[in-house]
Amino acid sequence: MKDKSDILRLAIATYGTPAQEDMMLEEMSELTKAILKYRRLDETDRKGAEGFVRRGHIREEIADVQIMLDQMRIIYGDTSECESYKLERLAGRLGLE
Repeated sequence: MKDKSDILRLAIATYGTPAQEDMMLEEMSELTKAILKYRRLDETDRKGAEGFVRRGHIREEIADVQIMLDQMRIIYGDTSECESYKLERLAGRLGLE
């Protein structure tokens, strides 16, 4: 298999930035819907087969969103500094300073 970065860059080059931005929004929406469907299950269904299937669907949608996030980082730049700042801020809110 080709390098992940090469595949992501080729997708951006092939489909274009606007299309990949649209796909990012679509994938985030699908993840949102999958989580909401899972949350609507009662406790018994969450622990049973239906919950198992829905959690699998959520994992699939997370993967789709992550792939699109990786493309967004290529398009918009590295997010490491922002992530570090936001994690430090969260740690402070959690009393972990």
